Amino acid sequence: MFEEWTRETAQQEYFRKWKEEKITRAMRLSGVGNHFKDKKIDDLKVNERLYQECVRYVQNWKEMKVKGFGFFFWGNVGAGKTHAAAALANELMQEKLVEVLFLSMPATVTRVKKTFDSPVKNDDTKLFDRMKDVELLIIDDLGVEKLSDWLSDQIYQIIDHRWQNQKPMIVTSNQSLEDLGSSYKPQVISRIWGCCKSIKFTEEDRRKQTKLF
Repeated sequence: MFEEWTRETAQQEYFRKWKEEKITRAMRLSGVGNHFKDKKIDDLKVNERLYQECVRYVQNWKEMKVKGFGFFFWGNVGAGKTHAAAALANELMQEKLVEVLFLSMPATVTRVKKTFDSPVKNDDTKLFDRMKDVELLIIDDLGVEKLSDWLSDQIYQIIDHRWQNQKPMIVTSNQSLEDLGSSYKPQVISRIWGCCKSIKFTEEDRRKQTKLF
């Protein structure tokens, strides 16, 4: 019995360390910034509907993943859209060991464009491919980037690939899908409608309420 207990204890310790290392790696590669790395779903309790939606999403992750379901968070600047997306990302990485890629769309465009003039190839050149295939993609601030024909085509390819292959994504924007439709291909808007539940954020800019001192 002692040997069996020792063996089980060693196995539990092994899996505990394996899980910790997997979570640490996922967090490091996720792209979630320092400002948001400690955000939790419990932070969202001030908005009961949003909180319950996020809790259900995490609890039913396997089903959400199989069906390719996600969220479209939209509304006022500073209303907590990015906070909510980051909280979901952190919870899924820590509780479900999900591989997440969290990207600000304007920063992503800047990163990729810089590689065009560089003779040295790096991971940024493969970023759009990773956006297509990562387990959960979070696109933050869609609609803020300066849109060109090339970028419009890239965004369409990413979203179409994920929609066709039922890969979930979470998208945040200051604009509604109807308003985004004036800039993006109708196929992009239709696919987001088809796989993301739309939740509007109506709070005022919370950053204005932050006391620095």
